Amino acid sequence: MKLKYLLRLFSIRFVKFLFFKAPIWRYFLPVMKFDMTIGQLNFMLETINKIKSDGIICEIGVGGGSTSIILNHANKNVNNPRSFYAIDTFYGFLDEDRKYEQQKRNKNYDYLSYRSNSKEWYTKTLIAHGIKNANIYKCDAKLFDFDKIPKIAFCLIDIDLYLPTKKVLPKIYNNLVPGGVIVVDDCSPIQSKYDGAGEAYREFCKEIKHDEDIVLSKLGVIRKSL
Repeated sequence: MKLKYLLRLFSIRFVKFLFFKAPIWRYFLPVMKFDMTIGQLNFMLETINKIKSDGIICEIGVGGGSTSIILNHANKNVNNPRSFYAIDTFYGFLDEDRKYEQQKRNKNYDYLSYRSNSKEWYTKTLIAHGIKNANIYKCDAKLFDFDKIPKIAFCLIDIDLYLPTKKVLPKIYNNLVPGGVIVVDDCSPIQSKYDGAGEAYREFCKEIKHDEDIVLSKLGVIRKSL
């Protein structure tokens, strides 16, 4: 029995030795990839837990789904889980939004990221993590009719560019429950490839007379009064 154990142990260590010596080891390890820090993710989870009003969780711009998984798993562990709604083109940025950045905001980028996504892959990613009841919409968020879905308690807007963020913010705010919260990603005041979202956030704050609230150097927060 001891010999069998030692042989097994030796075999495992030998395979691991070869694995970690090979240059491709980094591509096979189970790594969770986020565009946010653990602190930023935790801020959103704590914010959701503090919202007392009924309403759904909405994520606009979901990428590959890593943030969606975190939001859903945290939401499952509460007494009254909120419904989850996801909205994305599932094919990156639209031409009109890319051209606005290039022509109106003088950004010298092609903005062709995120074209490797699809609604099917996103859906299966959620299912693989035990999330089977998400409401998923493939569309341009600027054209989405938010009056057709339940009132929103928490919304993460992660669509990076100025025009879609500018168009979507008032629609979300109008559908937000009292005490609800909007978080806009990429609102750092430092100029970057995706600083259009921050510009749209700051303009909207002025329009509704809401103080700018940038949390953890990145997240633009809007809280609707009770």
